[in-house]
Amino acid sequence: MGLHHALVIETQKVPWESGLDYLRTLAPAFRDNLGPADQVEANFAKYRQKNLYLDRDSTRRLDLVQLEPGYSDLTHCCHDSVEEGFLLGGEVVLDGEGTLHEGDYFWRPPGWIHHARTQPGVELLLGFEGRSNESGPVSRHVCPAQLAGSHHLIPSMNEASLGTRGRVCKVSSPGLVWQPGAAHARSQGPLMGFDLEHLSVRVLSRNPLTGQQTVLFRLAPGYQQTSAGSHAVWWQMFVLSGGVQWGDEAMGPGVFVHQPAGTVEAAMASPHGALIYAKVNGWLDFTPSCA
Repeated sequence: MGLHHALVIETQKVPWESGLDYLRTLAPAFRDNLGPADQVEANFAKYRQKNLYLDRDSTRRLDLVQLEPGYSDLTHCCHDSVEEGFLLGGEVVLDGEGTLHEGDYFWRPPGWIHHARTQPGVELLLGFEGRSNESGPVSRHVCPAQLAGSHHLIPSMNEASLGTRGRVCKVSSPGLVWQPGAAHARSQGPLMGFDLEHLSVRVLSRNPLTGQQTVLFRLAPGYQQTSAGSHAVWWQMFVLSGGVQWGDEAMGPGVFVHQPAGTVEAAMASPHGALIYAKVNGWLDFTPSCA
């Protein structure tokens, strides 16, 4: 059984898209507010990306991004959308928030003013939530540099400014405890068929009301689900290391999968183990297939 209804991208086989080509895929509310027009072309010559997922209706997107050494945003800014990132390598300085390195993660609610620059270069998974229950459309507002680290509309840090997952300026994932699969499953719903004995989880951010979450899954060698099945919500994964097997499909480092809600997937296996970055649009609640 293959993943016939899932989006599967082998990113290592996809060419890098220039920053200027990337701009054409952005909403005008973002593209038209990047800073001085005569500097945009030179600036985005240092920006490369591979689009992994784009929903034009909601403007939600996820990209694999490379910023060359010396890249710097032309202005400080904020967004109406949640912005989220996980560093795969290099370093980026987010003014008003901190310096992030490989394995670091951030989740920024709408409205927080920031600025990105990198001296050595950086590669990251970069996402905007777009219109959802915790976010507005993808947009960009130019803001004064002296206001970095503050909220565009709400002067104090309160529940309204923190959003549904909080303002996660920096999570160093190597410093998080791996939760055993059985412990994580107690908060999720029925995970019948999951190989919980060979599963560990690091939670990077989570909406405690809806179950929407971004996590790292560690599959120990020999991981084997007992059944095909489906989730009630869509979920996405990016293989960071190792590999997984879905039926006769082998997926190694750099493979991205978007699995729509309700799609039956083959039983997942990982003979040699894997590390996976995953986004889940609600409670994980895997249910075995009756087929």
